[in-house]
Amino acid sequence: MKSLATIIGMLIGGLAILANTNNDTVYVDVNIDLKRSLGGVEEFERDKYITIHADVSEREWDGDNEVADLRDHFLNGYDVYMGRNTGGIQWYMNNLTPEDENRSGYADTISIAQNGTNIKTNYSSNANWHAYENRNAQILCAQLHPFYPDGQETQKGWAFSTADTNDEPFGTASGEYMAHFIKETYGTGGNTGQPRPNLIEVVNEPLWHLVDYGDEEPEKIFRFHNAVADQIKKHNDNIDVGGFCTAFPDLEKNNFTQWEERWKLFMDVAGEKMDFWTIHLYDFPSINNGKQLYRKGAQMEGTFDMMEQYSFMKFGKVKPFMISEYGAQMHDYMNQWSPYRDWLHVKSCNAMVMQFMERTNIINKTINFLPVKAEWGYSEGKTYNHRLMRKANEPDSYTGKWVYSDMVQFYQLWSDVKGIRVDSKASDVDVMVDAYVNGDKLYLIITNLLFEDIEIQTNRLGVAEDYSQLRVKHLFLNGNEPELTENTYGDHPKSFKLGAEGSMILEYTYPNNIELGEQAQEQKYYAEEYYKAIKANTAEVFHINSVELGTYGEATLRIGIGRNHGKNLKPEVTINGTALSVPSNYRGDDQKDRPTFFGVLEIPVPYDLLDEDNTIEVTFNDDGGHISSLTMRAIIFSREVKRFESAPDVGIKKLSLDKIKIAPNPAQSNIEVSSKGTELLTGIKIYTLSGNIVLNQAIHNNTTNVQVAHLPRGIYLFLVNTNNGEYSHKLVLN
Repeated sequence: MKSLATIIGMLIGGLAILANTNNDTVYVDVNIDLKRSLGGVEEFERDKYITIHADVSEREWDGDNEVADLRDHFLNGYDVYMGRNTGGIQWYMNNLTPEDENRSGYADTISIAQNGTNIKTNYSSNANWHAYENRNAQILCAQLHPFYPDGQETQKGWAFSTADTNDEPFGTASGEYMAHFIKETYGTGGNTGQPRPNLIEVVNEPLWHLVDYGDEEPEKIFRFHNAVADQIKKHNDNIDVGGFCTAFPDLEKNNFTQWEERWKLFMDVAGEKMDFWTIHLYDFPSINNGKQLYRKGAQMEGTFDMMEQYSFMKFGKVKPFMISEYGAQMHDYMNQWSPYRDWLHVKSCNAMVMQFMERTNIINKTINFLPVKAEWGYSEGKTYNHRLMRKANEPDSYTGKWVYSDMVQFYQLWSDVKGIRVDSKASDVDVMVDAYVNGDKLYLIITNLLFEDIEIQTNRLGVAEDYSQLRVKHLFLNGNEPELTENTYGDHPKSFKLGAEGSMILEYTYPNNIELGEQAQEQKYYAEEYYKAIKANTAEVFHINSVELGTYGEATLRIGIGRNHGKNLKPEVTINGTALSVPSNYRGDDQKDRPTFFGVLEIPVPYDLLDEDNTIEVTFNDDGGHISSLTMRAIIFSREVKRFESAPDVGIKKLSLDKIKIAPNPAQSNIEVSSKGTELLTGIKIYTLSGNIVLNQAIHNNTTNVQVAHLPRGIYLFLVNTNNGEYSHKLVLN
C-alpha cells in the first residue's frame, strides 16, 4: 500500500502536492486537448531557450573540426540559436578608437563610423554567415573596462570622461560611444551588414568587480546605467536597454540587505529607463571540496518572484527578464576536462530552462553559457570549464581534432521539441513537467530535481485515440558520465525510470493530428504587499485583488521565504478565512550548504475558496527572516480538470455517497455519518492534507455524530471504516 501522504495527494485530486518519498511513483497528467496560454504566449519559443553563448562570425566555429561544417551541423542539425557578444564592442573601442581631438574623454565619432563600415564590409564578404541570420538574434553587452569611467585608459592612451554634472551625467561619454557603435556597425542583413541587435546590456557584471572587489558605490553604477541608456536611445530607435547584469543575485544575503542595497536600489534609481532586468544564474554543484550551492529549484523561484513583485508594484507591470548567462560553475573541477564536469553543467541547464519556461511571457532571452571552444581560457593544461567542443585526446593531452564535449547532449535532448503548449502537471513539486503538441506529436518534457531515481507514470487525457509510437530520450548520469539514450516503443509502457537529476523527453506520435479544442489560461497575480519581517505568532496580511475566475480552474499560492537554517519553514496560512493545507516540501534541495534558506513555498488552493478580492494571512511560530514575496498562479479551464484520478488503486476506495452519507459537508460544528444496507460503521478518522491525524473515533453502529467544532477551518481527508473496508472522502470545514 502507498504511504498516506501519497494517498491523500491522489484522493484530493491535486489539492495537496506532497513530498515524494523513496520508491513512490510520480504521476504526470497531460490534458492533451487543453491549449495552455501564459500571458498570451502559447508556443515553445526555441530562440529564447535553446541557445549558445556565441556569434556567427566567431573564428572558433572554424578550424580542425571532426565535422566538416560545424555551424551547419550544430546550429541547423540541433535547431540552436545564438547569441551574445561581449567582446566585439570592447575590442574596437580599446584597440582602434582614438579620442575626439575637440572633446576630452569622448570617442572620435568619425573613427567609429569608419570602423563600422569595415565591420559591415567584412560581414558582407562572408556570405556563408548570412544563412544563419535567423538564428543570431544577438545580445550586445559591453565589458566593464574601458567603458566604466574610472580613469582606466584604452590601448590608444585615453579614458572616458568621468564628469558628473547636470549637463553631463556620469557615463554620458561611454553611452555616446555605444550608441554610435550600434548605429554605425550594423545593417539589416546580407550585404548591408549583420542585423542590428535589439537587446543591449549596459555592462557585464559591474558590481562583482566594482563593489565586491572594489570601493565603488552601487548607486553611482546605477546612475551610469541611466546615462548610457539615454545616449543609446537618443541615437537608435526601437531598441531595448537593460541591466544591471548581476553575477550573483543573492537577494537574501545578510537578511535581505543585498536586496535593499542592490536590486531594489537599482529599480528605484534606474528602473524607469530600463526595458528589462538582466541576471546571471549559476548552480555551484561542487565548490570548496564538494559543497552544493544550487539555484535551481525553490531558490531560483524566490529570486524571480521577489523581483517580479517589486517590478509590478513599482511600475505597474513585470518588466521582462533576460538571463544572459546560466548553467553551472564547476569550481572543484577547474583543471582537466571530464565527462562528469560536463554533466554538472548540463543537469543545471535542463532544470533551469524548465523554470524559465514557467514564466515565458516575461522572459525575453536566456543564454546557456557555453562558448564554442574557449581557447582563450586554456592555460598550461587547464581547460576552460564551459566548451561546446574539446580536443579528441583530452584529458590525456590537449591534442587531436575538435570533437563535441558532452555538453552537446543538452542540445541533442531538446533537438526536436516544438509546438503549442498544452496543460500538464506532476504530483510532486520536485518533478517539473511541460508539454507541447505539434501536428500528430506530443512532446512531454520531465526533469527530476531529486538526487535519486524515480518512477514516472503518465496519464494522457483529452484524446479519443491512443498513440501509435513512442520515442523516449533520457539524459542521466551513468557512473561518472552523462548518458543520452533513445528508445522507440510500439507498445505502451506503464511507467518509466527517470534518473537522479535527469531529464526525459517523450515524443508520442498519434494516428492523426491532435485537436486542441479546449483552453487553459494561466495568469500570475501579485499581492499588494511584500517583504515583511517575520514575527512569532503574528499574522502577516496580504491582499491579492482583481482575480479573474472561471467555472473551472486551479490555483497555487506562492510564498517567498528567507530564513536562517533551523527556523520553521511551514507557516500557518489562510485564504479568505479558511486554513490551507501547507506542504512541507519545497522545490529542489534543502539548501543546507547555503548560508541561509531562500525559496518559494507552493501551496495548492481549492479553487472554490477564491474570490475576486482575496485576503491571505501567513503566521510563523518563531521570529526571524522575511516573507519576501507573495504571489499566486491561477488557471481558468474551459472544461473540468481532475488531477491524478487515473493513478492505480492505492488500497482505499473512494466513498460512494449512495452507501454512506456525510452531512453537512461543508460543515461547521458536527457531522452525521450514516450507512445504508449492510455497511456497518466501525471507525472514523480525519486527517489534514499533510497527513496528520486530528480525529480517531471507534464506533459500532449504522449512524454516528462526529464533533468537529474544535478543528480549524480548512480541507481534510475523511476516512470511514466499515465491515466491508475503508472509504475516503473530502471534508470541508467552514
